[in-house]
Amino acid sequence: MPSVKSSVLDADDVLYRSLIDSLSEHAIFAISPTGDIITWNTGAENTYGYSKREIVGKSFKVTFTPEDLAAGVPENELHEAHTGGRTTHERWNVRKDGTRFWAANNMAPIYGAGKGLIGFTKFVADMTESHRAREALQDSEERLRILIESVPEYAIFSLALDGSITSWNSAAHRVLGYADHEIIGKQFAELFAPEDISNGVPEIVLQKASILGKVDEERWFLRKDGSRFLGSEKISRLRAGKKRSSQGFVHVAHDITAHKELADDLRRRAAVDPLTGLANRNTFFDHVERAIALIKRRSSCLFAVMFIDLDHFKEINDAFGHMVADHLLEITARRLESCARTEDIVARIGGDEFAILLNGIRDASDAQEAANRIGTEMRKPVFVDSQGVYATVSVGIAMGTAGYDNPETILRDADSAMYVAKAGGRARSMVFSGAVDAGNRFGPDLQGDLRHAVERGELRVVYQPIVRLADSTISRFEALVRWEHPRRGLLYPNDFILRAEASNTIIAVDRWVLATACNALAGWRSRFADPALCVSINLSSKQFTHPDLISHLRETLTAAALTPDCVHLEITESAIMEKSIRTEKMLAAVSDAGFELHVDDFGVGYSSLSVLRDLPVKALKIDRSFITKMDTRNGLELVRTIIQLAHNLGLVAVAEGIENLDQLGMLVAMSCDYGQGFFLSEPCDNEAIERMLAGQAA
Repeated sequence: MPSVKSSVLDADDVLYRSLIDSLSEHAIFAISPTGDIITWNTGAENTYGYSKREIVGKSFKVTFTPEDLAAGVPENELHEAHTGGRTTHERWNVRKDGTRFWAANNMAPIYGAGKGLIGFTKFVADMTESHRAREALQDSEERLRILIESVPEYAIFSLALDGSITSWNSAAHRVLGYADHEIIGKQFAELFAPEDISNGVPEIVLQKASILGKVDEERWFLRKDGSRFLGSEKISRLRAGKKRSSQGFVHVAHDITAHKELADDLRRRAAVDPLTGLANRNTFFDHVERAIALIKRRSSCLFAVMFIDLDHFKEINDAFGHMVADHLLEITARRLESCARTEDIVARIGGDEFAILLNGIRDASDAQEAANRIGTEMRKPVFVDSQGVYATVSVGIAMGTAGYDNPETILRDADSAMYVAKAGGRARSMVFSGAVDAGNRFGPDLQGDLRHAVERGELRVVYQPIVRLADSTISRFEALVRWEHPRRGLLYPNDFILRAEASNTIIAVDRWVLATACNALAGWRSRFADPALCVSINLSSKQFTHPDLISHLRETLTAAALTPDCVHLEITESAIMEKSIRTEKMLAAVSDAGFELHVDDFGVGYSSLSVLRDLPVKALKIDRSFITKMDTRNGLELVRTIIQLAHNLGLVAVAEGIENLDQLGMLVAMSCDYGQGFFLSEPCDNEAIERMLAGQAA
């Protein structure tokens, strides 16, 4: 293939070269008919790790995985591009250091003047960085045109200085609806919404691009058929000639409507509990914080916080299953709302715990009256298959005074009063006072019991299989802690983890679970000679930010003769998204140590999709509340979008809480990678897991 001759570039050539300059950080290179690399741009160097000197002249097969090489994929790609005109595939690519990335691979043939094949151009886009600009490639005008046509999702067109459109790629036709002969020569203002035109936005945008050199914004675009889409808009100024005078602009537009809708939906969900639609813990705390600030300014603005806990919820959950338990929580939410006034805030704090902020009350009798209304309403049965299920509530009340400085303290006191009410026989209420000690919660010394639970051997670990949905194989397990309390019986994490965090005993609990799970995993890997077996460990936010976390992890793995790659660390989305220096350093340290980080309960604690792509995480675990809503169209599409988001970012998607065949079928159809839930398997003890693995190996 002949090389590109050096020459003084004319304006058109500069325009197209500048067009490529606006597409940054993508690999673009030319290949001979036999597959040898002829040119290699900076984006290819950044993407693959090879310098131009290292790679030019070598076969493009070095970018393929061993399994693709064995399957003859490079040869098939050359043949398909030659005979079919263009190939577009998504698959794993390999860098110089052996690491992989998921990429869109586009290849097109190049023909000489005699119509003979002289080579191919190849465009490789890292899908996890799809919103970054493309890396520039200085090549001939024909190669440049082929490259532009191989970018299917970006509307790329050029503008004259007066804003008239001078070029239009096929993607622009698909995205905006205009064929090139319909739009070239017209003003790009025709792509703006009428209200933007009346406000002079097109002129302002061009003026900004002329002065600043580039514009990077989001706005609504108008298609030929009149419909609109939200797009990311990048406009770059073109310069040419010795005086570097402006020649026009390059405009790149990408439809981000779906991602924006997902972000907005998740942002709304961040303020509410996804199961009940009530305010969540963070939103409730915001309202309580405002009430505290108000009473400090005006002592007459009395308020109260009610902490409400369902009695015998665990027994109902065990007897009827999660679906009935969730239905009961939803009914409870509606009943609490019916008992509240317009100015009150009803929230689900977690599990079977609810809270109500009573604003503008006169005294404690108003709060007690509200608690009585709730108690009466909750005594009504909830019918399941014509069978009445009864779930009363225990209520703790803390009166808001100027003495409170934060929401956590007043909720703690209401929680303490609730436990005293529960200890007194359930289905009753209690107002917090000096006689109600924060440590006397259901039992004489629950906090003390929790501190001694590890040394007394009262904790145990069960393991829930995480199934690979493509072939139903099991190699991953999530370790879950249970507490065999000597008086209360079997307790689940919702019953004691929050209190463990409050009393700082969570560190000891987390470390014991880690050591127990690692020892179990080591036994499975040894017995079944299966190096693919791994275990997921839930870390509390306190454990995750503990300064000794890395050293303790290494010590535990060394004792169990395990390596970091077989232990996956799960941390909630709200904790992993926390924008603190300590959290960011720990994220990097854990990743550098070789551990996989998984985002647990994804979607519930949403903070920002924009930072998710920069975090060193390997998997998103879709919260079970999303899975239960897949029987609705919006719920199904939301799960589909989250799975696509995970895959676009190169992450594994794991669905939690699968409870029926319909949910499993929908997740398989959407190419969800892994799933777990009672329909697939309940959490099992060590012996049951060994029997399961033995049966799978048989």
